[in-house]
Amino acid sequence: MPEHSESTPSDAPTTRAEARRSAEASRASASTPSAPASRRGADISRALERHDRRIGWMDLLRGLSILLVILHHSTQIVAYRIDEVPAFFEFLSAFFAPFRMPMLMFLSGLLVAGSLKAPTGPYIWGKVRRILWPIVVWTLVYAVSERIVGQGDYMPWELGFWNTYLWFMQFIFAYYVIALLIRWVPVWAMVAVPFVAMFFIPGDLELLQRFFYLMPFFFLGAFIEKHWDQYARLLHVGLAWALLVIPVAIAVYSGLDDRWARDAGADGGGGLWYDPVWAAPAMLGILILVRLTASAPDVRWLAPVRFVGRYSLIYYVSHYPVFAALGWLAMKAGISDPGIGLLVIFTVTVAVSTGFALLGRRMPVSLLFELPKRIRTARKTAPAHSR
Repeated sequence: MPEHSESTPSDAPTTRAEARRSAEASRASASTPSAPASRRGADISRALERHDRRIGWMDLLRGLSILLVILHHSTQIVAYRIDEVPAFFEFLSAFFAPFRMPMLMFLSGLLVAGSLKAPTGPYIWGKVRRILWPIVVWTLVYAVSERIVGQGDYMPWELGFWNTYLWFMQFIFAYYVIALLIRWVPVWAMVAVPFVAMFFIPGDLELLQRFFYLMPFFFLGAFIEKHWDQYARLLHVGLAWALLVIPVAIAVYSGLDDRWARDAGADGGGGLWYDPVWAAPAMLGILILVRLTASAPDVRWLAPVRFVGRYSLIYYVSHYPVFAALGWLAMKAGISDPGIGLLVIFTVTVAVSTGFALLGRRMPVSLLFELPKRIRTARKTAPAHSR
């Protein structure tokens, strides 16, 4: 889930028409079979460094991850409000658990270096207006809705008030601040230190352990951005295809572990959810998946998924209240089939979030998701002769 700060000065197109033509030319050259792999890798590296253009494969992976998050949460609300969902969907949710949120963190980390090229003031303001602001707005939305249905009675000064589904964005904001404060520290150290630290955090401090679990994925993205050409050369496409068995095996084991735990009567099931032991294999799996996706052409039929990835922040912050309300309505309506309930809740949630995405750049709806770049009142001066 990226936070796209204002682009740093560059030789990028200055008009929308020029930007569109440039983007189309870039896509055409990237998808041309005759283009050398090294040339395309360099193009991706420059785009990451400049931080001023969309990268289709990043939007694709981000969109897939967000849709999987919505599916996972829809599965949870159906089990809570209607009945246990079919075992296949429980398996599917656990299948993607090792990569769903870590992939979002990795993709956000890929954009850190380009974002840090901005001066400190604009950098901080960009994070405040496009990460911290929606956290505050949608925490208030969540808290009010919880109070209405009688399930929460926290005040803003209490920790429980902020302990919501927005923990992921809170983590991202913290990681961006850390990246700014210790930009002099080698990036590899910011991968290694939290990776080691997560093993020493007690399991009962679940949120803190999760914070240190995901931090290495974020800074691994920043490290790969700095060394993209070497990464693309060492993990060439042929090798990545051969190693694809690794992330697939990890995902299958996660799904089976959840199934075995449920059959044994474990509360909440199993699966590889933020387990420090599996962090390194998950990182390797993400590197493989990213390499393969980055080498694939942007096919048109996946454009809707890339759209979700482009507006991932809007989908993330808006989906939870929507599907929670739908789960409550499904229960009140007497829907008893969990399969139908899951299909309806997932589809409608994505549709409503898409509506927010389509309107999310227009005032006043945009204020739900970001503050304007400049907050100031335009002063209108009337002509001297008018009264």
